[in-house]
Amino acid sequence: MTESERYKELIHLIEHHDWRYYVLADPEIGDEEYDALNREMLEIEKLHPDWITPLSPSMRVGGRPSDEFVTVTHVQPMMSLANTYSIQEVEGFEKRVKQLLDEEIFTFTCEPKIDGVAVSIQYKNGIFSKGATRGDGLQGDDITENLRTIRGLPLRIISGAGKSKDFEIRGEVYLAHEDFSQISRDREDSGMAPFANPRNAAAGSLKLLNPKEVGKRRLRIWVYELIAADEWAGTKHSARLNILEEMRFPVVKTWKVVGNAEQIEEYWKELDSLRESIPYDIDGIVIKINEIKLRETLGTTAKTPRWAIAYKFRARKAITRLISITHQVGRTGAVTPVGELEPVLLAGSTIRRATLHNEEEIKRLGLAPGMDVIIEKAGDVIPKVTGRSENVPAGKYNYPEFCPVCKEPLVKPEEEVIWRCVNISCQAMLKGRLIHFASRQAMDIEGLGQQTVELLADHDLLSDPGDIYSLNYVKIAHLPGFGDLSARKLLQGIEASKQRPLNHLIFGLGIRLVGAGVARTLSKRYGHLDEIADAIVKPELLESIGEIGPKIVGSLVDFFSRPKNLVVIEKLRNAGVNFGIKERSEETNQEPLAGKRVVITGSLTDMTREEASSALRELGARVVSSVSSRTDFVVAGELPGSKVEKAKHLGIKIIEENEFVELLKDQDKR
Repeated sequence: MTESERYKELIHLIEHHDWRYYVLADPEIGDEEYDALNREMLEIEKLHPDWITPLSPSMRVGGRPSDEFVTVTHVQPMMSLANTYSIQEVEGFEKRVKQLLDEEIFTFTCEPKIDGVAVSIQYKNGIFSKGATRGDGLQGDDITENLRTIRGLPLRIISGAGKSKDFEIRGEVYLAHEDFSQISRDREDSGMAPFANPRNAAAGSLKLLNPKEVGKRRLRIWVYELIAADEWAGTKHSARLNILEEMRFPVVKTWKVVGNAEQIEEYWKELDSLRESIPYDIDGIVIKINEIKLRETLGTTAKTPRWAIAYKFRARKAITRLISITHQVGRTGAVTPVGELEPVLLAGSTIRRATLHNEEEIKRLGLAPGMDVIIEKAGDVIPKVTGRSENVPAGKYNYPEFCPVCKEPLVKPEEEVIWRCVNISCQAMLKGRLIHFASRQAMDIEGLGQQTVELLADHDLLSDPGDIYSLNYVKIAHLPGFGDLSARKLLQGIEASKQRPLNHLIFGLGIRLVGAGVARTLSKRYGHLDEIADAIVKPELLESIGEIGPKIVGSLVDFFSRPKNLVVIEKLRNAGVNFGIKERSEETNQEPLAGKRVVITGSLTDMTREEASSALRELGARVVSSVSSRTDFVVAGELPGSKVEKAKHLGIKIIEENEFVELLKDQDKR
């Protein structure tokens, strides 16, 4: 077998196993064997990049970040459904349909109503072509690259009637419960508010501009509609669902053809009883006329089709006692209140704890330990306290002023609702801070990844970032997974990190609101960590620097005012970590692009548009959105569009991305 033949075989195998795993939920091989196939394919693509096409599995997360979403017009409007909440309303729907169809024979299809995000997807000659959000029903956002990341969605049709055909499908993008729970934990650990429910999380994911980030969210899709003019698509909706399955699209297995409202009610009750065992959110059923031609006869109103309705499930709630309120400290220091509840059965599981989100929410609901409260599951997944039981008066709760773990004072910045611990040595966020400190954008310590950090912390060898530099051969060589070579490599990586630029150290300290861009700004302005610490005496001087606002200043003042943080800084100083150069000249401090007007256009590969803009502002430039005679130069990425043509017409300098990256590197060295 030639290398080219093996490459084609690998693509076929990966497509097959994606279908078995993501669509059928019946994998034939384990993760290791699947990963091995992907690695082999990627190795071949490195040697033969010209073989890569948009259909390669590697391209599912290979799309470049977009500047913005392009608006597309739907071939057929994506209409919303009218909602019903009782069997009487369903019977009314059946009666109206009978009157409009005037003795025509028809049936209904019933399907689960997935609580996700509706999308339309076009295939040309059996190849995935374009995808869009519902938007206003007439127009939506082009999210083609984001949809490409969904493993269960075929990039090409290799079987079934739609092979080499043009057609459109409609589907619902969603998150499984387990994936939503993981995203929620990650966001709370990062100090961000969790998504309200899986649907919001799916919608937010599809609106991310970077497909690689979308790919990390593990989005899934159920396909529920096939739109095609040709006879191959079938004359009944039930036939089209079968055809979609033959084409290897993910279609829910629990759809059913019924004849009347009584049978619809039976299906509704059956599905309602199964909700607890379904690993994703459904909020009712969708009832559709099965015969495609009769749908055309029934037509639509201004907003909804007359041939379909949604029959929603009832909300599920329970009442229980709020025993106490505890507080969890996340990886970034965010303190989240949690209601400890008297155990109660709700939607098939026993609820003992529920998030209370923040102090403002506790006050709004008037909650206090000892009262009876109403709980429900957000999306039937995440337990949430939604209010007090009937006739229970509002209570008062005093939020703690000190960290429940390290006992240091908590901080709540102005205009924020989350209290935080900002003690760099707090054990609740130790591992996360250490991983951040050693990361590539920070101190870039080779060999000190997540597993090694956890191992060292679990053996009480690290209590803060400063302890990294007190590690020695004797302390680590005997640890599980370590030997002579790995121990020496880690120590070499630690030693090399001492010479990282100052901005890397500033970023690595994990000061709240101080990202890589702000760290670079501070480094260029002050040149030495001690000078930054001294500058907090006059915070108004900090605010005079571009990119440094009052919130960032407040965060810096708080960080450098805490004795425990200063102890860590002294450990780093004594270890010989680079703190920068004191007493730099005014010439060095001058911003090299001060007053320059710069436009960024096209897709950048080495950084996001936000990172590029931030870097330019740090150099004193003003980033503007449109090209004019006052523009000093244009940074052009891939597919730059009309702005480059206008710049050429006006004789404005155009800098390619590689030249722009070198410019930033040169400034970093100064």
